[in-house]
Amino acid sequence: MKIALLSVTKSGLKISKQLKMKLSQDPRIFQVDIFHKNVKETLRRIFDDYDAIIGIMAMGIMVRSICGLLSDKRRDPAIIVMDDAGKHVISLISGHLGGANDLTLEIANLTSARPVITTSTDVHGCMGIDALAKKYYWKIKNTDKIVKFNRALLDGAKIIIESPENLEYLFNDQLFRKSYMIKKGEDKIIKAILDKDEIKIKPCRLVAGVGTKKGINEEKIIEGLKKALSFLDLPLERLDIIATGEMKKGEKGIINASRILKKPLKFVDLNDLRLEDTHSKSSFVEDKFGVGSVCEAAALHVAGRGSRLILRKTSYDGIAIAVAVSREKVF
Repeated sequence: MKIALLSVTKSGLKISKQLKMKLSQDPRIFQVDIFHKNVKETLRRIFDDYDAIIGIMAMGIMVRSICGLLSDKRRDPAIIVMDDAGKHVISLISGHLGGANDLTLEIANLTSARPVITTSTDVHGCMGIDALAKKYYWKIKNTDKIVKFNRALLDGAKIIIESPENLEYLFNDQLFRKSYMIKKGEDKIIKAILDKDEIKIKPCRLVAGVGTKKGINEEKIIEGLKKALSFLDLPLERLDIIATGEMKKGEKGIINASRILKKPLKFVDLNDLRLEDTHSKSSFVEDKFGVGSVCEAAALHVAGRGSRLILRKTSYDGIAIAVAVSREKVF
């Protein structure tokens, strides 16, 4: 995730600097940039380049500055506003699909500000269909039906999730259990069904790239995968593929972990690893293999063309793990 922090006052700039330090510790966040003053001009220039934009300013300034830039809830960045005393942090735009609500809660936790969430499903303790898709990295085809389905949830309806895949891990999600039921389906795609209407859903490919020191056993690797996915608030069952470099073909720990978890294991050719632009850089790995990070490169390659990292390299006792998600067109 790339985040832009905008401020207009000295106190706002101070908060931006403090927030940058704290957000940069999150392995889901890859870049945090600070911009000061010239709000309208800056927003026009950066609006499409960041996943989230946080304005440390009066909400009116942000609203007036972004109104001509918004285009589509599927593509607009998360927009968050925080007052320059750091007392309140408000999710303004793209609360669900853009992740503004979750980021607002994280900022509140980091700064002790009071979070302000106004999306109806959230304030009534429901998980909207768009929030469900965002959390589990699903793509929704007919987004025009989101409002109808979410309104039904607020009226007490239960939505059926019909799937050919095993989605039992969803039952561990308390908010999911409150509003949804699972039914075995025959079609190749997932469907959310409300009466005679339906929303078509397809999961994005989720790949964990793994690099290890020699001789690491499968128990440690599985525990490392669980810890990595916990940063994303995802169960291990949501993972689709495990990937690593071809130099790890003899590592029984990785092979056995794949077998135990019943997840496909892909070995990536060294030349293909070198083609990937990784976020993390290890001089040792680069000198030895010519790639900045084996786990990041393997995850990106197997996730497919245009894929993106959603968890940068994280290390656990001799194990390095990164997670990438596909960006291929699914509908």
